[in-house]
Amino acid sequence: MKYTIALCILLFSLMIISCKETKKTIKVSSNEFYSGKYEIKNLNGNELSRNLRFTIETSENKISGKTNCNNYFGTYTVSNTNELKIEPLVATEMYCEEKIMKAERELFKVYNDSKTFSFDGKMLTFFNEEGTLLIRANKISN
Repeated sequence: MKYTIALCILLFSLMIISCKETKKTIKVSSNEFYSGKYEIKNLNGNELSRNLRFTIETSENKISGKTNCNNYFGTYTVSNTNELKIEPLVATEMYCEEKIMKAERELFKVYNDSKTFSFDGKMLTFFNEEGTLLIRANKISN
């Protein structure tokens, strides 16, 4: 009888441990759903007519993109589910007309100011510390 009770307790303990491991696996891989290519629709509260795209690679925590002038890339970290920190970006240094360069500087500042994000399966949104919308982008591919 004691042997049967001990065996039941052991099996029950193993089931609990295995369930916890499954939850960890799901949590670790859950950020992969927002990996992909995006097209920016709204930047700093302004709807965009030009085509600005960026890519997020969650497996390597990389972000990259192309403005109308330069290519850029960098890394980011996510913590506490939706807290975001984009490290300073590196970009090519081609000279373009001033209005394009100004828009590019604004984009890089917005990335730097981004502190949280949300993703609904199609739309990725970055917010600053106060919760103001900085970037709204549609996912266009994986």
